[in-house]
Amino acid sequence: MTDVNALRDACWKLYAEHCTHVRHHESQRSTVAASILAIASAIIGLVTFDKRIVASDVPLTVLLLFLGCFGALFSAKQYERSSLHTERARRYRDAVDATLDGNPLKELKREADRAHEHDFPKLEKLRLNKFWVALYLLLSAIGLVLSIIGFWFPYSAA
Repeated sequence: MTDVNALRDACWKLYAEHCTHVRHHESQRSTVAASILAIASAIIGLVTFDKRIVASDVPLTVLLLFLGCFGALFSAKQYERSSLHTERARRYRDAVDATLDGNPLKELKREADRAHEHDFPKLEKLRLNKFWVALYLLLSAIGLVLSIIGFWFPYSAA
């Protein structure tokens, strides 16, 4: 095996390993998101079950606020780790491509990117991690509003 082939094989294996890490971080993010949303739903259900929001509900509403903050930080951290592994994988893929005549991988990527941008010109610019962080911040805001209502403006529907 020549040095070029050995380098190509090593880089390709490292590329595949980092792609696996990216999938792992996405899987963790998904699992935590499902758990947090289920817990948040239960908290909101408990707080509003008796059709009133009072001071005794504040510990749960504060928990909701912190749960949302944790989710936002966790999601941002997962995005950071995923971005790290994506960048490493990209570098290894480019190293493999450099060993091939005419850089066919880079050209295929450019063609795919152009087609994708053509099909989704506006959505392509939005970053999915921003939606996840916004969702968790919304949970925190709901927790904050419910805490304020329960502590300073107790509410009863009946």
